[in-house]
Amino acid sequence: MSVVIPFLSRKVLFITGATGFLGKGTVEKILRHAPDVGRIYLMVRPRSRGAGKPVSVDDRLEREILQSNAFARLRAELGDQFGDVMREKLVAVPSDLAKDRLGMDAETYGRLTREVDIVINSAATVVFDEPLDLALAQNTLGVMRIVEFAKACRDAVLVHVSTAYVNGRQKGVISEDAPIPDQTVAHLMGNGRAPNYNLDSEIESILAYGRKTEAASRRPERFAEFTRLLDKKDRGKRVTAHRREHQMEALRQRWVRERMVARGIQRGRELGWCDSYSLTKAMGEQVIAKMRGNLPTAIVRPSIIESSLSDPEPGWLEGLKVADPIIIHYGKGRLTDFPARPETILDIIPVDIIVNVIIGVLPAIKTASDLKVYHVTTGASNPVTVGETVQYVCEYFGKNPMRDRQGNPIAVGPWTYPTLPQFRRKLRYRYQLPLKMAQWALNRVPIIDVSKQKRHLSILNATLENTLSLADIYTSYTFLDCVFQNDNTTRLFNGMDAEDKQIFNCDVTRINWPTYLKEIHIPGLQRHVLKTDVAKGS
Repeated sequence: MSVVIPFLSRKVLFITGATGFLGKGTVEKILRHAPDVGRIYLMVRPRSRGAGKPVSVDDRLEREILQSNAFARLRAELGDQFGDVMREKLVAVPSDLAKDRLGMDAETYGRLTREVDIVINSAATVVFDEPLDLALAQNTLGVMRIVEFAKACRDAVLVHVSTAYVNGRQKGVISEDAPIPDQTVAHLMGNGRAPNYNLDSEIESILAYGRKTEAASRRPERFAEFTRLLDKKDRGKRVTAHRREHQMEALRQRWVRERMVARGIQRGRELGWCDSYSLTKAMGEQVIAKMRGNLPTAIVRPSIIESSLSDPEPGWLEGLKVADPIIIHYGKGRLTDFPARPETILDIIPVDIIVNVIIGVLPAIKTASDLKVYHVTTGASNPVTVGETVQYVCEYFGKNPMRDRQGNPIAVGPWTYPTLPQFRRKLRYRYQLPLKMAQWALNRVPIIDVSKQKRHLSILNATLENTLSLADIYTSYTFLDCVFQNDNTTRLFNGMDAEDKQIFNCDVTRINWPTYLKEIHIPGLQRHVLKTDVAKGS
């Protein structure tokens, strides 16, 4: 007999991040296997369309969640009842992690705290180079508000989805230790020169840096700098005052963003993390350890989340995940190398295994007093290296080539593993230097209109700069020398009864990497993201 499904019966849940990849998978799995669940409240941020017209949260629920391919199987099983069941079970709540009281009015906040039994927080910004202030707002201060909400509920449990990369640049075997407030990875690694760090002081320091940068962007010297840039860009063009005002504001915002991104990477690495993402996610965990009191809580730390192994269908995917842009560019013949070590473990985890852990831990949390961490990772139990992954990707595209615009197959070549300095030199001397020379020449053409050529070169330059930036950020992960222990997740699976083991299977040893990558993941990537019809690889 299942333990998990009866536990969910009549329970009321509040789930954040429901419009995201992991959130949709979690909601779908609960609805399909626990039809007696009471109600699921979904945090959904109100949005506006391009013209400023507001988009209701109910509209987002329908378009972004229920119309997702994640719900195709459930829609088929329920048939004509699908709409009625979804209206009965799902309620979109206008709310926002970045706002006090989660952006809810007092009546809604009070009603939910009276009703909710389970809080699942899967909302986060997962961009490695997110501006530091934005990452803090979602990944740290947002967690603070979620803990406050869960503690205000009458008798709730909390599952917080973090990341295995809160362990930063540590080496060797990394255990599933609970976070310790006011401690950095640099301290754990024994770096005697590690900067002083206090959670509350760090939060205030980041907020102060954001305010300072915003103020600096509005100084007269910045206005003069932006004016010179626009004069050069708009030379020979007729630009309205309204258009000029928008251009100035875009330059100001970009100036702020660039400095907040750089500060996030710098501060993260000073403290032993990789970037603003891993820094602020770790700070979010420390917030939980500091604030939770006796709130029953579990932290789930997945590694690199990729397409589903089996649920809701093999290869289900939404959007490009960490490894996917490199896979696509290789398949299109645009990329033959990237900084990495072939022997590095590429800790990939299918999304449905994470979903199974999130749901599977719920009964155990209720009776546990300690803060338990679950690494949902593959490196310790079923590792696959960067080199093996590249081999399987090469084999797939060798037998199933992508097509160019004329329909001709694109041949792929062997993959190489440069160091980061080698990769930078190649991009700069082979591509950026000729590009700069072409831009220099076009800027000195006196009469002929070359605005289209300039725009094309500007786009190419931005692409190259972005590639260099991504290489710098990604190498923090492709050169890691660690293994995430997953004993708690293994014990969770081994302790399940037969029915729960089948429904909420979180055994990572069942993944066959050649099969997963060549027959499930890449075809799923092409089917769901690239929207191309593909035959299964072999």
